[in-house]
Amino acid sequence: MMKRMFCLLLTVLMGVSCIFASAEDAQDNSADALTLAELQAFAARMQTLAMASTPLNDPADAKTEDGYAFEYSFGTIYADSPAMSIDTQLLSIVLTSAEEQGPRDIQVGDELSIVLEANYSENPSLRGSRESAVLYVLDLLPESMRWGEVKRDGQRVQTVEYAVHERVETDGEGYTDTGVIFTMEDNIVSAIRVYGLSARTTEAEISTVRDNLRFDALFDDYVQVPSSYNGADLPMFDGTDLQFSGIDFMSLTPESAADVLGDVIDDVWVENGTDGYVRTMTFAACDITFLYDAQKQNPQVEMLLIAADGMEGPRASRIGDTFAQVYNRFRNDNTAIDENDTEHLYGDEESGQYGVVEYTVDGTVMRFGLVLDDGVRVVLRLEFTASVLSEIMVYIE
Repeated sequence: MMKRMFCLLLTVLMGVSCIFASAEDAQDNSADALTLAELQAFAARMQTLAMASTPLNDPADAKTEDGYAFEYSFGTIYADSPAMSIDTQLLSIVLTSAEEQGPRDIQVGDELSIVLEANYSENPSLRGSRESAVLYVLDLLPESMRWGEVKRDGQRVQTVEYAVHERVETDGEGYTDTGVIFTMEDNIVSAIRVYGLSARTTEAEISTVRDNLRFDALFDDYVQVPSSYNGADLPMFDGTDLQFSGIDFMSLTPESAADVLGDVIDDVWVENGTDGYVRTMTFAACDITFLYDAQKQNPQVEMLLIAADGMEGPRASRIGDTFAQVYNRFRNDNTAIDENDTEHLYGDEESGQYGVVEYTVDGTVMRFGLVLDDGVRVVLRLEFTASVLSEIMVYIE
């Protein structure tokens, strides 16, 4: 028993070490990590721009908890004084348009991939929990600590943050508490906030942040699904896609479904002629249909239907996703749309291994088929209304 516990602990620690570099490793790997000097240079550039510009408001009438607000067409600068001069201390800067670039030349409108590629990371697949993914922690305390983390709701990344804590040598004690937050909408940068330009924190507080990040990094069962504008880079719909949201579709039973999905809200049995019965179990997240024999025994899963936001289907497809987001997660050999307004992504329906998109005036339907080793054919059907995913169905053909 003790040996098993030791092996488990060793496995966990080895996994965490991939995110938490030692001091020696951090010194080797931190060249591309965001630095305090970069954030200060960005602030100096924005201060020079502000001194040469007239704000759209009167900062004297715009004192907030973040400081005096100077509003410009590119965003807002918060300062410790209502008059902008070389002596004014900037507190934070928020860019809300693409007029000005933020740190690492990132601007509003850039894709998530641009943000991630422009910054250091030890976690390129964003492995973590459904709520977050730690990108790196470079712990060189008591001198400094730098870290990056993604906050998300499943595949929907909400923020990407990079922080810098350096020991202050002049103008007080403690450490800097400076960083940048990229706010994302539909995986596109909607705002860039450089914060804490004059903030201070303590080593104890930084250590707490480090410990929280270490805890977050223990969760590694969720990853960002690969997405590409070049569909030829992506795999075809296959058997691994039938394992999603903690379930394995092909091995589902009423009992295993309830274990993962919780209480059954509704349970309906219908006779299926002389063949047996059809049972539809309604959970909060989805409906699942099973086929039974005439003795109400030997249930076989037939269909799973998701019609409300929450549960993720194959390739992390989720109600509310846009057509483009889902389309870019599946194989696409760039074939043309035929005379029936159908786009054949790959394969052919007769073979059972295929992907098609059907465009109609009422909406759009994506269908992907696969043939398992035992000859069973499974179909994924994704229905879109006004280019937004409204129904996910997995069924045996």
